[in-house]
Amino acid sequence: MTQTVPYNTQTSNTTNTTAMNGTSGEKNGKLLKGMVVGAVVGGALAMLDKTTRKRVSSRTSNVKDSTMGMVAKVRENPSGVMNDWQDRLKTASTVLKDAINDAQNLYEKVNDDVIDQVNQVKEDSSEIIATTKEAAEELKDIGGKVKEAGEEVTGDTTSSVNSSQTSTSSTASNDNNNIHPTNRTSSVPGQVGS
Repeated sequence: MTQTVPYNTQTSNTTNTTAMNGTSGEKNGKLLKGMVVGAVVGGALAMLDKTTRKRVSSRTSNVKDSTMGMVAKVRENPSGVMNDWQDRLKTASTVLKDAINDAQNLYEKVNDDVIDQVNQVKEDSSEIIATTKEAAEELKDIGGKVKEAGEEVTGDTTSSVNSSQTSTSSTASNDNNNIHPTNRTSSVPGQVGS
């Protein structure tokens, strides 16, 4: 026998969300603790090396000295330190403004000079392309004329030969008709007339 179990989605979702938030909170806490413990253990292991200990101690003492020096300056003359920092910030902002102005001038120069030159090169290349196309068309025309001249030379000789042969043959046929039968050439070799 199967037994039906009542299922309330609203209650279980709320319960599951709370459980998940609690679980993720616990996981985040464990992760943070693990990171802190790992950092402490790693630092302790790094301190086992003598050169690392010397470097850490010298840097620590340098930081301590500079901090103590700054604290002493602030105690002696707080307005002087404040004025010094303000002067430094003003100088830094002036240098930064100069750098920005130089960058703008450079940008304008690049735009004016380089872009104008690029546009000039573009126009020149367009003109060169147009001239090249015109030259190609002219070469094509010249090639056509050379071809036509060649055809005339070869075609005229052939045409002249053909037309002279045609006129000769027509003249010969006319001459044959006008020639006395005994003066005609015979188809049989050595015989005159037919």
